[in-house]
Amino acid sequence: MDMIKKWAVAGLLLLSPLALAGCWDRKEINDIAFVIGSSVDKENGLYRSALQIALPGNLGGAGSKGGGGGTSGGKSYYLESKTGITLRSANMEIQAGNSRNLSFSLRRVLLIGEEFARDGIAPMLDQFARIPQNRLSSLVAVTSGAAYKILDADAPMEQFSSEMIRELINEFTKRPDSLKQLVNTLMTDGVDVALPFLSIQEAVPPGVGTSKNNIQVTGLALFDEDKFVGALEGQEGKIINLAMNQAPSPDIIVDGPGGKGHISIRFSENEAKLKPVVRGNDITMTIEIYAKGAVYENDSNSIISDEHSLRDLERRASEEIVDKVQLAMRSLQHKYNSDILGFGRTIYEHDPKAWQRFKGNWKKVYPEVRVIVKPELHIENIGAVGKPFGRKEIRND
Repeated sequence: MDMIKKWAVAGLLLLSPLALAGCWDRKEINDIAFVIGSSVDKENGLYRSALQIALPGNLGGAGSKGGGGGTSGGKSYYLESKTGITLRSANMEIQAGNSRNLSFSLRRVLLIGEEFARDGIAPMLDQFARIPQNRLSSLVAVTSGAAYKILDADAPMEQFSSEMIRELINEFTKRPDSLKQLVNTLMTDGVDVALPFLSIQEAVPPGVGTSKNNIQVTGLALFDEDKFVGALEGQEGKIINLAMNQAPSPDIIVDGPGGKGHISIRFSENEAKLKPVVRGNDITMTIEIYAKGAVYENDSNSIISDEHSLRDLERRASEEIVDKVQLAMRSLQHKYNSDILGFGRTIYEHDPKAWQRFKGNWKKVYPEVRVIVKPELHIENIGAVGKPFGRKEIRND
């Protein structure tokens, strides 16, 4: 009996190293190509996929010559693009020309070209959830023109344009849409998708030094269900971002007293809420905006340090917000028919029975919704000086 126990113990000791053999399916890091950004465009009825792939040998800090990885050249990445009948097949074409296995686990952004987005983005989304290695936290944006051109644009402050784009999106909106959030919005009734809209802008005026371009978030890309229908750019895009409760620190510029000069106010604390009132088939949606801010610039000829001047400035800033939000809402309701603020979803949350009456015909009901804008603004800081700095003649209007 003792002999049997000894053989059993010896057998276990001999077999135990097999459990410590490590990862049988491991991949060495030298065999992996890390995709840090990607884009998708439409070309001759095909998907055009572009991948921004990190070059480890060129990722040294300032003054570093890099090293290792078998890479060369000045950029810290290279861009490769192929076409295919699906997004997956286009990526496999790229894989066929790479000696390393593509990994999407570190992808920062996904850019969608506007031409592709006009035909609908839903069909391409399946592979992102079906393949576990895809990063659903990647941020999504729509581009003016071809997306691959913006993905390959210069990013002077960052190693990768994809990292610069990610930072720009985070500066533009409080809660950027990731792939996961994008799909959730598409699957939710009573709300349409809105994504940051990117374009390439001139960094310096023509004729000044070497021509330079830069990537900028110029507005909001609007969707009707999964199809891109247009963009709100400039002030319209910024002000509707505030109404969506997505603006981190919006700036409002109002005319100085008497229309002379301008006063710039930054609202670093802000919140927007929707309050619906449904009476029969009539819907009124009130957008309540609460904000606290400070004066950042006063190039008018007026003192704004006393209580009366501050209250007057708050009133004029409120009027500016009301006018601009109403203008942007007319575009959303009548030009694009895109419910990016989620009026329908808000009605469902407050009155589910009423939403059941409107749900099937919402795209016809939405343009008829009456919109009221109610801002409540408080200017709590006028800066380090009370009167306009560097002015001799000033007045207190």
